Amino acid sequence: MDLEKQIKELYEQHHHEIFSYIFIMIGDWQQARDLMQDTFVKAFMNHDRFRGDASPKTWLYQIARNVSIDYLRKKKPVAYYLDYYSPILSKQPTPDEVLQKKENVEYLYLALFKLKKGYRDVIVLRKVNEFSIKETASILNWKESRVKTMLHRGLEALRKELVKEGYTNETV
Repeated sequence: MDLEKQIKELYEQHHHEIFSYIFIMIGDWQQARDLMQDTFVKAFMNHDRFRGDASPKTWLYQIARNVSIDYLRKKKPVAYYLDYYSPILSKQPTPDEVLQKKENVEYLYLALFKLKKGYRDVIVLRKVNEFSIKETASILNWKESRVKTMLHRGLEALRKELVKEGYTNETV
């Protein structure tokens, strides 16, 4: 299979999740679209650097993370706002339930943006994107023990941030 076809196949398989990951990391819908495209362009341009140590998906996430970090370094963001829509459940929720769920998700993501970047990275990869500890370690270029430690500390910091912001749901 030629390179262009391989990259196109990777794009078809992973562009939605790469976009979601970047969007969660930077909080800007339009910019996330551009950075997702940059991720695949970089993958195409640097295909010869892919060693095969990790899966192509993990490699793409490494590129997406680096693209996001570069963007954030240039932008030096002051505040984020994430307009995130919860998936529709099998039963039709009431309007109040939909509003409450949206508020809960917004609390969560706004609190997530206030965490140290390392905590946010590991929480998003492990809990949102559901990568294994090994895959997360590969993407972040960390040891597995660091992933475990940072996840534990990050979740505790997230819980404290949610409480600080007044979120008093019993699940915190």
